[in-house]
Amino acid sequence: MPRSYRQYCGLSRSLDLIGERWTMLIVRELMSGPKRFSDLAEALDGIGASLLAARLKQLTTDGLITRRTLPAPAASQVYDLTPAGHELSVALVPLALWGLRHRLDEPRQPDERYRAEWTLAFLAALIDRSAVADLRASIQFRLDDSHAALSIDHGVVSVRPGDIDNPDVVITTDLRGLADLAAHRSPDPAAVFERVTVEGDAGIALRLFELLARRGVGV
Repeated sequence: MPRSYRQYCGLSRSLDLIGERWTMLIVRELMSGPKRFSDLAEALDGIGASLLAARLKQLTTDGLITRRTLPAPAASQVYDLTPAGHELSVALVPLALWGLRHRLDEPRQPDERYRAEWTLAFLAALIDRSAVADLRASIQFRLDDSHAALSIDHGVVSVRPGDIDNPDVVITTDLRGLADLAAHRSPDPAAVFERVTVEGDAGIALRLFELLARRGVGV
């Protein structure tokens, strides 16, 4: 059981649950969908199997995640966010955007890992679902050596790592470019095209940039 701040305050009570090292990063990984233990261990390189198991057990006890079995033929045991866990993931988005604005000014160090889906998960959380109820689109992001895809299907927004087949549009930029987009450093949606390369349906890309500009947190 993690140590408690012993304060009757919403913030301190929340930190009692999620203030331990790696805990919020586990929630980040589950924002893009259910994951196997091996998926989490691979994404969170350095956590160690024993500590990961302990964190998952505590998050399950606290009602933030659940473990279930996928339908056949997969039949894999996966971890997924509960409704309370999803609510927590939404609360993490402003914190992540703050970090993009104020803590990623220096270049990535050689020993720092990066996955495009980490940033895309927070981008996806910014999209107003009602504003894309009429849209069906698949958007491939290529960010240096990391690729991930954003799918919009009539209000349902999802993120997956890697490449997808036949995307409607491919957006290529560097990590700094996507971080700036996520942190709302480009208030003019059209100006974003100066920072990225767009292949395919540019209209979908512009609509995405407009949605992010509308919901982004100003600097």
